[in-house]
Amino acid sequence: MNLVLDFGNTTQKISLMDKGKELGYLSKSVISIEDISTFVENYPVKNAILSTVVAVDSKITSFLESRYNFIFFDDKTPLPIINDYHSPSTLGSDRLASAVAAWNLYPNTNVLVIQMGSCITNNFITAKAQFKGGSISPGMTMRFNALNYFSAKLPKTDCENQPDLVGMDTKNSIRSGVWYGIVDECNGIIDRYKLKYPDLKIILTGGDAKLFENSIKNEIFAFPKLVMFGLNLIVNYNVEN
Repeated sequence: MNLVLDFGNTTQKISLMDKGKELGYLSKSVISIEDISTFVENYPVKNAILSTVVAVDSKITSFLESRYNFIFFDDKTPLPIINDYHSPSTLGSDRLASAVAAWNLYPNTNVLVIQMGSCITNNFITAKAQFKGGSISPGMTMRFNALNYFSAKLPKTDCENQPDLVGMDTKNSIRSGVWYGIVDECNGIIDRYKLKYPDLKIILTGGDAKLFENSIKNEIFAFPKLVMFGLNLIVNYNVEN
């Protein structure tokens, strides 16, 4: 049984995995040692992996190292795919974990993973199991915050549902601009990739994926916890090898 931890910019998540199935899941703004201890209580966890894009308290890594066969996931961790990114030390571990999961779902196929979180990342994996990279742009919340922060009069707002195309006031104009800007950006990226790779499979994941899964092109496969499943595959690959 594996303990999987994914610490992102906005939320920190932990999951219990056994034979590819998720037995438990917890998401909080900050995960503590007490949270982990309570979460795994009464479960025979043997292995643990931590992926993070934020600084982690050394007490947490020490706690995990002392109890489990522990992997701190970074660019040196052995993988079942080829990492062909030119600056691997700067690559977000969540992007790489999602690439591993995508290859597992669609082996021998070109795959584009669109992650919608603090940032929107497009991650391309070739049919030869090579992670090539992709693109990074601001996520939805970051766009709302930037419009407020870098302007004198634009209010801070958010969006939980698809807005009207025509915003009839300033807040709704911002919502329309951000929402449809993201939709057209993602659809445009998909079109560009499909011109080059007609057989392309597309996976949508991340915290904001559910908001957009019906607005982005219909051939996508939505998999909200793709990173967690990718990390679990990485644990198993390292244990087996």
